[in-house]
Formats: sequence, structure tokens, C-alpha cells
Amino acid sequence: MTLKKFNAVCSWILTAVLLAHVTVSVVFMLTGLYDLQLMIILSRTIEVVCTAHILVSLAVVFILRDRADKSRYKGQKRKKYNSLNLRTLVQRASGLCILILLYPHIKLFTSFIYEFKPLAVGNKIIVFIVESLFFIMVFLHLAASFSRSFISMGMIRTDAAEKRLDRAAFTVCAAGLAVVLVSLAVFLVKWPAA
Repeated sequence: MTLKKFNAVCSWILTAVLLAHVTVSVVFMLTGLYDLQLMIILSRTIEVVCTAHILVSLAVVFILRDRADKSRYKGQKRKKYNSLNLRTLVQRASGLCILILLYPHIKLFTSFIYEFKPLAVGNKIIVFIVESLFFIMVFLHLAASFSRSFISMGMIRTDAAEKRLDRAAFTVCAAGLAVVLVSLAVFLVKWPAA
């Protein structure tokens, strides 16, 4: 199995576990129901698979020099090449932003949720902004990367199929992001004020 295929499998596993983690978090934010053991298992799984995904992604970029399947893009106009570069830039930038925002994401929730600390209105706004940025980057990365994993696995071979999958991925990710942001807003409004 090539590095790109292994990375595609890692990204699918990561996506599945991440969506489970987000679903459990949304249920908690809307209902208050919380299974700490399940959250720990999901978080640890995300850590392991995400580390593998990052290391393999770095190997693809720096060792393989991120070579594209040239036969797939032969004869296409320069505009297509530029749009491919834009997507790669979005993937890499959003991935880097996720890594930067991961520590605040973990710290914010563990510092006041587990200890049930009240939050001042200003702190609630900061939490909302930081968490919103984090989730925007997560869903943007998922949407921008999803069809790429199918291309790496050889499961999509036409531009039309790629565009259909992209539309579906961006639609699902936009809906998921909306649900998360509304849940987060409701959660923070209900959370005890300092």
C-alpha cells in the first residue's frame, strides 16, 4: 500500500471517529448527557490516528514531493492546475490551523466543563470565537480533503465524479458546522455565568 493510500485510510478512520466525537459533544451541549469514558476513548483514538495522519502527510509532502497522478491531469488547462494548488493550500493551511487551535480547544473545555466553573460573559465570547475557528478549520479540512482520499485510492477517476463528491462533502460539512455552532451557542448561553 502506498503512503497516499495509507493516508487516505487514516483520513477515513479519523473522519469517522471525529464525527462520533462531534456527535457525542453536540448531544452533551444540547442535553447535558455526557459519557466521560466514551469521550476519553474517542479522544485517545483521535490522537493516535491523527498523529499517524500528520506523519504520513508530512512524508507525502517532503519525501514524495506530493506528486500528482500526471496521467489524470494530462491536457488540462492551467486554470485546473491552479485550482488544484488552491485546494492543496486550503488543506495544508486548515490542517496547520487545527494543530494550532487544538490545545486551546482541549484546554477551554477541560478547564471549565470538568470543573463546572462559571464563565463571565467575556469569557463565553472568547470560548465561542476560539471554538468556532477550530470547528470551521476542522470542517473546511474535511470538505477540502474528502475527494482527494478517493482519488488516492483510485475510486474516482473523472472530474465529474470528483465535483459530485466535493459538492456532497461541502454540503454535509456546512450542515455539520451549522449544527455544531448553534449547539455551542446554546450551550454557552445556558452555562452558569460568573
